[in-house]
Amino acid sequence: MPVIALGGLTAGGGRIIGPKVAKKLNIEYVDKDIIKQAALQSGMDIELFTKKEEKPSSFSDSILQKISEILEKSAFAGAVGDPHFGPGAAAFLTHEFEDLASERNDDKYHLNDADYSKGIQQTVLQLAELGSIVIVGRGANIILQSNPKILRVGLIAEEEDRIRRISLFEKVSLDEAKILMDNRDQARTQYFQKVFDIEDPDNRFNYHAVLNTSAMSFDAATDVIVDLAKDLHLEEN
Repeated sequence: MPVIALGGLTAGGGRIIGPKVAKKLNIEYVDKDIIKQAALQSGMDIELFTKKEEKPSSFSDSILQKISEILEKSAFAGAVGDPHFGPGAAAFLTHEFEDLASERNDDKYHLNDADYSKGIQQTVLQLAELGSIVIVGRGANIILQSNPKILRVGLIAEEEDRIRRISLFEKVSLDEAKILMDNRDQARTQYFQKVFDIEDPDNRFNYHAVLNTSAMSFDAATDVIVDLAKDLHLEEN
């Protein structure tokens, strides 16, 4: 199976659809929370990763071990105790975009943009080398765009649906959800500008396909992505 990179708007549905796709194809799934767990397992950035309370998550030991090994060999490997990287290095892989934007001025961050870019790209490339995996976010669709074996899918939705999803998922009011959405959208745009020198992260040419999850259910979008993945796999053969 090809590697599948899902991207798109905040609350477009990637972190709901991604696990569904992985389950249907019987392959691994990775998002920022799984990378966070792997980083914790390998002893990286514990102070920042535990800064906010999060619900415990359960992921397969095998994928956590594989990602831990990748992180230990990546440009972020010096995150603990290295004055150049500083304890905030791997946060680039795991935090919400607005957290990164607000914390970049924190004294804990010693990495410059070039080093962050190198670290994130190196890590995503090594994740893709695992094969048969769904990767959500972190600009994976951009990092892996030159590889014809990678299926890149963008997920979008109407603003009111995105606000409603954030409100339900994060248990905040609609007004608070709107603020969160706007902040994340802005921070995500800044992230792509700094790391990839891309002004419009949602340009349709960044993907093989863009799906509107306001116009179709998550299950329908899952089926489309699964079919695309199978078709791409057949073309490779």
